[in-house]
Amino acid sequence: MKKRAEKEFRPATLDERKEFYEKEFSIGKVKSWFKSNGMKLPQLCALDAGSETGIMLDKRWKNTIFYFPFSELKEKIKKYNPEDLYYDRNVYKNPKKILKKLQFNKWIKQELAFDIDLDNIKCRCKKKKRVCSKCLNKLFKITQKMKKELEKIGFKKLILVYSGRGFHIHALDEKAYSFSIKERRNLNKKFAKYPIDPWVSRGYIRLMRMPYSLHGVVSRMVIPIKNSFQKEKTIPNFLS
Repeated sequence: MKKRAEKEFRPATLDERKEFYEKEFSIGKVKSWFKSNGMKLPQLCALDAGSETGIMLDKRWKNTIFYFPFSELKEKIKKYNPEDLYYDRNVYKNPKKILKKLQFNKWIKQELAFDIDLDNIKCRCKKKKRVCSKCLNKLFKITQKMKKELEKIGFKKLILVYSGRGFHIHALDEKAYSFSIKERRNLNKKFAKYPIDPWVSRGYIRLMRMPYSLHGVVSRMVIPIKNSFQKEKTIPNFLS
């Protein structure tokens, strides 16, 4: 039973992605997640049509990130059947202008988040280019430990999200949104013992996976975690 489950970490086909976004994905759930956590809806979103797997409707879309306002989310999903779906953590003074000129460095605030990914730990399953439950369980324990350390230094509003190949810690304290690049770098140094992607918490990579979307490379749903990590809730219907 265990081997069967591990083999299911595989790229989703176009038909499976289409089925997921038509029958399982809920923009209402996405909106509720932001609202329940005291966050405003993202000004901008982004998607990748299939660059990593090469599975996409139009090969000309490879290695291209498509940006759009949140209001066009449903329309863009239908058009691209995305491999990956993201939201932009930045807060912009004029998002329409930013979208037009693609000058994403002109942000006034940015949500602080930490990306703890399997690529940053020694994982035997990576040699076979897949994900295993054992490594994910190990990574979740690491994530929980880091969360506790963040709480000890004053962070009070921390939430966890399973990303498909790891976990995200979202720091939603109001003060964190206004952290400077220097302050973000200092946090990276302070937590360097953890397998975080420093480019994300530093702010250079501003895109985060959209909650309840599909990680098309491994066929797993991006799921917020309240208490425990329940792997069965991350499996889309096309694998059940």
